[in-house]
Amino acid sequence: MRKALMVMSVAVMTAIGFAAPAQAAVNDVDMPFGMAYGNSTTAGTIHFTDGYTATVSGAVHAASGYRRVCAYGANGDARSGLICSPYAQAGGADQPLSGSLRIAVPGGVQRVYITMYDGSNARLAEEFCTRNGCTRVV
Repeated sequence: MRKALMVMSVAVMTAIGFAAPAQAAVNDVDMPFGMAYGNSTTAGTIHFTDGYTATVSGAVHAASGYRRVCAYGANGDARSGLICSPYAQAGGADQPLSGSLRIAVPGGVQRVYITMYDGSNARLAEEFCTRNGCTRVV
């Protein structure tokens, strides 16, 4: 009788939300990023999930010439697809960077690389971000 009552109590508590919170709430992280090349800048946020994906949203501002930013995810040797902003032109509007990066391996996206390019696709600046912060590479 006691065992049946205990099993029923646990089932009721689980059904009405007394169970421990889901792992997603613990592992989701919003990491801000930003870097400059001269007076051209990019800034935004990377939302790391507890699944396989990370979502990137931000913008690029061109102070001279043309600038765009691209992002991809990494986990060891595994890479996600590439997302890029349109080119921003000096004196023109900032251009958005937005999209999801997915790597279907255990741990999903562990690093997101953000790279700023000029109008000739020369790499001007780069950083990578993890759930713990961002590190400038170039």
